Amino acid sequence: MSRLRPYRDVADLEAMERLVARAWAERGPHVECAVGDLTWRLLRNAQVRPQEDIILWEREPGQLAGFAWAYGNGDVDLLVHPLMHADAFAQDVLPWARARPGNTSLPATLWALESNGPLLAALQRLGCRRTPGGCYLHLELPLHALPPPPPPLPEGYRVRAVRGPEEVAARALVHRRGFGSERMTTEVYARLMEAPRYQPALDLVAEAPDGSLAACALGWFDELNAVGEFEPTACAPEHRRRGLVRALLHEGLGRMHGMGARRAIVYAFDGNPASVALYQSAGFTVVDRNLGHSLESLDGAPPAK
Repeated sequence: MSRLRPYRDVADLEAMERLVARAWAERGPHVECAVGDLTWRLLRNAQVRPQEDIILWEREPGQLAGFAWAYGNGDVDLLVHPLMHADAFAQDVLPWARARPGNTSLPATLWALESNGPLLAALQRLGCRRTPGGCYLHLELPLHALPPPPPPLPEGYRVRAVRGPEEVAARALVHRRGFGSERMTTEVYARLMEAPRYQPALDLVAEAPDGSLAACALGWFDELNAVGEFEPTACAPEHRRRGLVRALLHEGLGRMHGMGARRAIVYAFDGNPASVALYQSAGFTVVDRNLGHSLESLDGAPPAK
């Protein structure tokens, strides 16, 4: 007997991390997210409300088998493991996704990997349809050997790790400038830097000739599955097209390899060809696609037989 319950506390985050790690052990990069994504999504801005935004799906009390995570723009990420539970998971979670607390007027879009055939089939049977527009690409790079170094940076630029809490305001600022968003405040980034999975050695920045921060790349490492991840990367507008992010990726890959990583992953929206080309130039190749599905057609009736 499966049941849904809301996210409660850090013990639930740890259970979600274990679930994601188990899925990675079996399916490699064909998992909806990586372990580091959970910390990033939870702490990336002050608007995240985990008790309202996350629903856990248990096959038995205390046995987490899946979860759904809703965002303010209507997106809902889905993860279920093992795949044999896809039908029951979708039947239980979809009504919550439609009537989730704090639901906006935006139509819900459910995201599931192209490689996850059972979940895609379950969504189709329940009336969901592929949304028009782009998808999110999952790109992977094996780390048996490091890729060739990128061209040298322009004079005066250098790549390094964030110095620590004393640089948190500048680190938050370069994120805001790179994404054109005000959500990443100094206070938010300070909390992120205190998270157990945050690793200072993988929080990389490109310093401009004037000493300001020009670009950034935050790395995560899943020790159990020996996989490194970049999430997110960004560059301030006036410093773009100078090879800064590619240099940050190369530095991060070297550090991940030194920690024992055997592969690295990154995500990119296929509607942003410059971003996709950047990652491919660094050696990443597309291994999966995260596809959006519309909930608008759901009317609460059972699927047609």
